[in-house]
Amino acid sequence: MKATYEKLALSQGQSFRCFDRRINRMPSRWHRHPEIELTFVPKGDGSRQIGDHLGTYTHNDLVLIGPNLPHTWVSDEFRGEKFDMHEGIVTQFDADFLGPDFFTNAEMQPIGELLKRSERGLWFPPDFAASLRPSLYKMSILEGPPRLICLLEVLDLLQKFEGAVELATIGYVGPTSSSHESRMQVIFDYSQSNFTDPTLNTGRLAEKISMNPSAFCRFFKQSTGTTPTAYINELRIGYACRRLLDSDRSVLDICHDSGFSSTSNFNGTFRKLRNMSPRQYRAQHVKLQSSELS
Repeated sequence: MKATYEKLALSQGQSFRCFDRRINRMPSRWHRHPEIELTFVPKGDGSRQIGDHLGTYTHNDLVLIGPNLPHTWVSDEFRGEKFDMHEGIVTQFDADFLGPDFFTNAEMQPIGELLKRSERGLWFPPDFAASLRPSLYKMSILEGPPRLICLLEVLDLLQKFEGAVELATIGYVGPTSSSHESRMQVIFDYSQSNFTDPTLNTGRLAEKISMNPSAFCRFFKQSTGTTPTAYINELRIGYACRRLLDSDRSVLDICHDSGFSSTSNFNGTFRKLRNMSPRQYRAQHVKLQSSELS
């Protein structure tokens, strides 16, 4: 299988890309590219992986991703399908697309520092992200100088915001070879598509890349800083959290929907990762939403 390196092509008359990912019929896969990327998901939910960070996303998700930082968004709605047709405005540009020294000029240095920080991935809270929504949509349809000016205005707003959260850990190093990268893509893509299957385990993942379980566990831990079991559990609990908030299904049903075969394992894992029970998690967020509406 080919490495997950993406080569991005520009359209005629454009120096950077800005598009709705639905139009490009993009597959949901773990990948990287040398361009900086700003991804905005206006609506929906799923799991997001940036480097060695695994998290859940929901409405108004906005992340700035540095060059060659592996990443993927997998929506719950299109999980397991060839193409993820979830709406998302994606902007991609080379760090030096305006010249090698452009972002080192005095006026541009704050943006240059922002782009440097994006090497670990920067997440921006939903309220702030929503405020940029009109500009991002406008940029996707603009042409000529207004399009470029809009990008610089968005970057300026990002660098002025002080609440961005760095995602990948300090010192994160991605796959060191194409074969390593290909193996990790297989594991991540297969896990994202199959974690709701209660039979998914370390042994099955090891078989996918023709390794014995013990060697695979060492390989996975060296690559991600966590164990295969912990990774699968985080995918399952993240999914369970989303279902607890956006559906009225019982905790027992959500337990099975998320890939757990026993409620005791589900409740124990949930409490370990979220420091509360599933019922407490649902009640806490219902109370928070009620207070926001009052």
